[in-house]
Amino acid sequence: MNPRGRYDQAASLSVNTALSSPLLSRFDLIMVLLDTRNDQWDMRVAEYLLEGADLAAAADEWWSFERLQAYVALVKVRFQPRASSASERVLTRYYQIQRQRDPASSARTTIRLLESLIRLAQAHARLMFRDTVLLCDAVTAVVLMESTMLSASLLGSIDTLHTPFADDPDQEYKETEALVLSRLGLEGLAEQA
Repeated sequence: MNPRGRYDQAASLSVNTALSSPLLSRFDLIMVLLDTRNDQWDMRVAEYLLEGADLAAAADEWWSFERLQAYVALVKVRFQPRASSASERVLTRYYQIQRQRDPASSARTTIRLLESLIRLAQAHARLMFRDTVLLCDAVTAVVLMESTMLSASLLGSIDTLHTPFADDPDQEYKETEALVLSRLGLEGLAEQA
């Protein structure tokens, strides 16, 4: 959905989209993609396209759409993940911090926020073919939520549209996990989990 006119970062999401706060609170994730001016990113995109990147050739290495659909259907039925104590602590603490920090955005800080976090963490556990919501699933849910908030309070502003894939995703996850746990005041949780 495009905002009414130009997106005003000083105004609330409700004002920019002309949707009421109660309606907005029903969405688990609301991704706001602002195509801000970024010369370095624009150059990377232009070089990629001008070099004749052939996504069709690379697609042979990926799962087909039908295989991906079958996998999602399988994990949706097979797994009903239950939260571990570590994942519960992360989700609960993040929810508490959001309630304390964001009185202006009451649409996002209702009990529905916690319910959304739980659903996102469970979905990640399913995607990873697990019956238990682990610490990494909760951290991923928090990062997803932070990525959708323009005024993200925990990780700062995340430019979702201009973020490249990590060269070492495992190392990037470890760094992100440490940052999330530190900001939540749960530094020793990774060793306990």
